[in-house]
Amino acid sequence: MNEISRDRLESQREEREQAETEKEQVYSEFDDEMKTLQEQIDSLTQENEALRAENAGLHSKFGEMDKRPVLVMGDEEDLYPGEIKELVLSVLADKLERRVAKRSRRSEVFSNLIKKNDYQGVYRKKKAEIQRILKNYTIMDAKTRKALQDFGFRIEEDGKHYRLTYFGDDRYKTTVAKTPSDARAGKNIAHYIEQTMM
Repeated sequence: MNEISRDRLESQREEREQAETEKEQVYSEFDDEMKTLQEQIDSLTQENEALRAENAGLHSKFGEMDKRPVLVMGDEEDLYPGEIKELVLSVLADKLERRVAKRSRRSEVFSNLIKKNDYQGVYRKKKAEIQRILKNYTIMDAKTRKALQDFGFRIEEDGKHYRLTYFGDDRYKTTVAKTPSDARAGKNIAHYIEQTMM
């Protein structure tokens, strides 16, 4: 009987030790999982606080603004960075120079908008550049091809012509003869590009 009791006690002791080991293992895994979750909570809390601060800053900024923007962006996208803004400002600058009376309300408003929007005169530079590239055009040599590509044109052969597509947008394309017979061909193409693509 003593032997049987000892065996039972030994068996129960082993079962208790095994249960204890399993319990510690579960606690350890649970503890690791809790630490990971706590780290995630801390990280998300910090991110939430940063977003809350940013949101508050934006709200205060908009609260200070009692004016709406002069223009709302349409559906057209820039063909290159800043293109639409420069285009609008160039139209205002041209209008201001040619058709607006000095010391008029229009003159004051247009001048102020041009100044406040950091107008760079990109289109004037682009017009001068396309005129320079095509001024004496007689053949599509490597120098002319590179200059046109740098300007934003995709160039493809099309029979006796080259097809030029502005920034890959098929709405804005033209052709140039491979060997033009008209001495003014380059100037005419440059003028067409200025009128339709810039």
